[in-house]
Amino acid sequence: MTAANSGQCDNREPLELVRHSPWFQGLPEEALETLASTAQFRDMTQGQYIYEQGVPTTEVFCIVSGRVRVSLMSPNGQEFALVEREPGTWFGEPGLVSDEGRVIEAKVIDSTRLLVIPRDTVLRVGAQHPLMYENLFRYSLGILRGLHELIGGILFYPLKARVAGRLLHLCEEHGVAQDEGVLVEIKVSQNDFARLALGSRQRVNRVFRDWVSRGLIEHRGDHVWVRDLDELEAEIDLFD
Repeated sequence: MTAANSGQCDNREPLELVRHSPWFQGLPEEALETLASTAQFRDMTQGQYIYEQGVPTTEVFCIVSGRVRVSLMSPNGQEFALVEREPGTWFGEPGLVSDEGRVIEAKVIDSTRLLVIPRDTVLRVGAQHPLMYENLFRYSLGILRGLHELIGGILFYPLKARVAGRLLHLCEEHGVAQDEGVLVEIKVSQNDFARLALGSRQRVNRVFRDWVSRGLIEHRGDHVWVRDLDELEAEIDLFD
């Protein structure tokens, strides 16, 4: 298990990024060149919004490096983090079919570089090459499946199981084998886990204290070290 390299795409050119996009697989070279010709890099700092809830978007995005959190906000300001997107992820496709404001928001968690393509260019290529929409359909089904699994977890699983599931995902995406365990190399606070698992920070803190006392995890500075992935997976139980 190795951690994702947040800088793995930093030196790639727009055409190469477009060529490897799941949205544009199978399109002719001239279509890829059209997309790349209007693409621009955009560097964003921690805490900046790529788009906010209720605001329409007219661009699509690829994460070149960094990390982006996609969230829902309640009317009273409570944040529920749906997913954290990694380098190589393309998003913003709802803006291709609607001028309505986004129902979710995308916020930069670590300093991030984006490849940004105007909607008009993508729509023009799609009109000439309907295969692009077939690709988008398959891609969107994958995203929808993940959201269904997430909603199922929130509806049916207790907080401890939700936190364990999120931590296992972070081990998979950002874990490095270390000392017969797995160290999550990115910094994720208990406030972050509360947003990811839709629970209060106090309750999430109790879950972590329990796991520490049982020797399931350790805190190493700002990072979490999971001593036994199998034991952590066993915490995903329908019943407390």
